[in-house]
Amino acid sequence: MYNKVYEKKEFIIFQVKNGYIAYNTKKAFKDGHTHMKCFKSAKTVIDLVIRKKVPRSTDLYYLTSLIRLSEDLSYINKIEELIKYREENIKMKKYSNNKIKILKRSV
Repeated sequence: MYNKVYEKKEFIIFQVKNGYIAYNTKKAFKDGHTHMKCFKSAKTVIDLVIRKKVPRSTDLYYLTSLIRLSEDLSYINKIEELIKYREENIKMKKYSNNKIKILKRSV
């Protein structure tokens, strides 16, 4: 198996070839693990889940990792709402950028 490098409550971090795996032992492995490139990120994602904190500025992969590790449905719902909000903002930015490009071409 992999080398366990960190353990906190029900969470474990394994070192693998290309990074680290954070795993919630209370969940099935396929549903309760996530891959991270660096140890600090894996440790931070575990701390956020334990404290049920919602990060302000992270990418969608990181937010999905929080969902995969958490068992708290209200915390998962908060993260899902944030993901939905960010995806809508991305769509709006793409739309407004395309609109600006079209206006510039016609001038």
